[in-house]
Amino acid sequence: MKILVVDDDPMILEAISHCLRANGIEVLTAKDGFEAIKIAQDGNLDLIICDIMMPEMSGLSLLCLLKQFYFNKIPVIIISSLDKAEVILSSLGLGAEDFISKPIDFSRLSSRVRSYVN
Repeated sequence: MKILVVDDDPMILEAISHCLRANGIEVLTAKDGFEAIKIAQDGNLDLIICDIMMPEMSGLSLLCLLKQFYFNKIPVIIISSLDKAEVILSSLGLGAEDFISKPIDFSRLSSRVRSYVN
């Protein structure tokens, strides 16, 4: 199982990666949407976890690109501190399978990840 985590905050990347690796998952990381697209093109991914607020390309823009032009079969979980209803609905409307609010509940994240990759 291989998961790509996309977030511009190195501490968030490390925390999520540690949580997933503790569950035996191979984790790739990207600090922005452009790096994420390159990794998605190069690898067989089972899931993408992506923040919304990132410089240069937002997580929602990345989601649109992935769903329209690249890998629309890969499930995407959006994570964000922007947990207002309209943000959540936009994320799901653009093709995200799930939305998890920050601060991240890692037991919930692990459970959601298992539900999409098993």
